[in-house]
Amino acid sequence: MVIDPFSLTGLLVLAIFLIGMTLIVFEAQLEMDKFKPAMFMMSGLIVIGLHYALTDPNGFQYFLHAQSETKEELFGLIAFMAFMWMVVELLNERNVFTALNGYLLRKGLGARGMFWATGALSATLSPFLNNFTTAMIFGKTITSISSHPRYTHVALCNIVVASNSGVWFLGTSTSLMVVLAGKISIAGLLLLIPSALIGWLLFAATLQLFYLNKLDGQQLIRKVDASESRLKPGGAGLALVGFIAVIGAVLCNIVLKVGIEFAIGIGLGLVALYSWLLTRLGIETRWHEQLQTVEWNALLFFIGIITSVACLNHVGWLSYISRLFELLDPTLVNVVLGVASGVMDNVPVEAAALMSNPNLGLDQWALNALMVGIGGSLTVVGSAAGVMAMTLDKSYSFGVHLKFLPAILVNFLGSLGIWYLQFQWLGLGG
Repeated sequence: MVIDPFSLTGLLVLAIFLIGMTLIVFEAQLEMDKFKPAMFMMSGLIVIGLHYALTDPNGFQYFLHAQSETKEELFGLIAFMAFMWMVVELLNERNVFTALNGYLLRKGLGARGMFWATGALSATLSPFLNNFTTAMIFGKTITSISSHPRYTHVALCNIVVASNSGVWFLGTSTSLMVVLAGKISIAGLLLLIPSALIGWLLFAATLQLFYLNKLDGQQLIRKVDASESRLKPGGAGLALVGFIAVIGAVLCNIVLKVGIEFAIGIGLGLVALYSWLLTRLGIETRWHEQLQTVEWNALLFFIGIITSVACLNHVGWLSYISRLFELLDPTLVNVVLGVASGVMDNVPVEAAALMSNPNLGLDQWALNALMVGIGGSLTVVGSAAGVMAMTLDKSYSFGVHLKFLPAILVNFLGSLGIWYLQFQWLGLGG
């Protein structure tokens, strides 16, 4: 049962959503963590509850069923993100990522070398670590070595786009949501590797040719002391166990059909047990503290956003998205959703697409994950990686990011072109 979207209830729910999204888009200017308006947006539930209490008490059964479905979706998403974050934090405690940065610095790479190294590592690690964490790790490297603000901006833009290219696994919330909703399998996501990586390579080459090369002859990076970025005892073994845990989780999901959130939870158990073993061997670790450093504000943001989108769905607004897929070419609609994700943040856009439940094949759901995932790079506020870049360097703003829009469009359109070649022209994975 759906409430008329143009009824007073439908309009109030929409108004709450739009007010919250406006606050989220301008979170940097307002200096407000975006989880706060996201949690406020859940008040749409009260509006719907009042509607049934005052007009149709029999409708509560539909309302309760809708809430039950939302809670089921949220469990998988929040559990996976929390478990994966804990794995990353356990590795971080042993300086695994700091040591990786130190290795890059000790290699004595120049400005171009660091540009390509941090970009390539972001593109290859973000599918497993998530785009937010990857942007933080390698963004810190750039801000610590850069001696020229323009170089900082170019390199950070590269890291943002590379981090968002992790859509071919579970590196963005977009790909994770599509998998947990059962629209595509992890094996199906892996088919996006050519689109995501070639799209980033085309972007990075464009960025170097038209932006980085203009800085030739200037002092771009400085020498830093990398002596403190050594791996702590037990770090190498923990990194190996973490790698095995993630790969094992993927295989359990693909071969044994174990839910990815449960499989990652098992992997977290293995990593935590190894951390405990290190303490028994006399290697002091702070694994208890690390397990509690999950970014709860980010998880609260997801809870608020997905619940508010579920409210929009209950009052009928998302039916228009489903109709768009019926009336227009699905490829065009997915491209439009990708552009929208750059403005609104990819989480509510993807949640809306999933809850509208259009009838799409594997190729279009793969395109949906790709477009909404990398579409977050179009503006700096469209993805968690972009927000992290602004956090690391206060001069990296909305306007600065837009200066690189031509190169970012090369990534967006290039990835789209590779997808079309693979799925539509060659018919691979369709």
